[in-house]
Amino acid sequence: MNIEQVREYTLSLNGVTEDQPFGDDLITFRLEGKIFLCLNLGGDEHDPEDSALRMALKLSPERNEELRELFPTVKPAYHWNKKHWSDVYYEQLEETQVKEWIRESYQLVASKLPKAIRNKYIPKLVLHRKWFSELTLDELYELLRIRSEVFVVEQNCVYQDMDGDDQKSYHLWLTMADKIIALARVCPADTHMNEISIGRVITTERGKGYGKQIMLHAIEAAKEHFRATQIDIEAQEYAKGFYESVGFKQSSEPFMLDGIPHIKMTWTKESTD
Repeated sequence: MNIEQVREYTLSLNGVTEDQPFGDDLITFRLEGKIFLCLNLGGDEHDPEDSALRMALKLSPERNEELRELFPTVKPAYHWNKKHWSDVYYEQLEETQVKEWIRESYQLVASKLPKAIRNKYIPKLVLHRKWFSELTLDELYELLRIRSEVFVVEQNCVYQDMDGDDQKSYHLWLTMADKIIALARVCPADTHMNEISIGRVITTERGKGYGKQIMLHAIEAAKEHFRATQIDIEAQEYAKGFYESVGFKQSSEPFMLDGIPHIKMTWTKESTD
């Protein structure tokens, strides 16, 4: 994306205004007066660092750390609070990625507004629940695309994602403004694992609680459709704390799966009663 494309997209978001309180080289974008993006126009010839084309985005501290580790084009903000702001050198990124982060910054600021105001700007969260046979071709394509993007590409792990268990599974996903932000599947016993299991858990917008929401919905679906009193998962070891937060307990020693350390974790009805 170029400067004008970033500007046009940002202004297309509901309620966004722009001004230049810091000089002609910077454009700030606001929602209800709150800055969520600052676009550097690259006008300072005396300071190479300050002349680079970039935008400063306001994100959560956890999200800033994550993106800086994953993308060399995301760095601590040059002129802003480095805990809450990151500089994004957008010319070196895919357009879809840039737009996603702009929306994320926009929604973060919107979430901090008074309730009566923020409801105008935050899209409604929608839960979708379907058996495999009920999925449309577009829904199936998008679920598989996101799974491949996260588990294969992002984690640099070559494995067979389409394992033949989807056809017997119950699929759940959350959307916001028609964009999938979390997904999971519930497998009956004797398919993916001996017991009823939950897997393919993904959130595309991290640090916002959507992963926990989809897991809680998946547990309820397992109880509703499979009468589950026990649910097993194969969890990546680093995510142990996350799954403990929704009632799972470690039930095996660590093991390697597709080159990544995993542990088996188990949820039981008795432990949550």
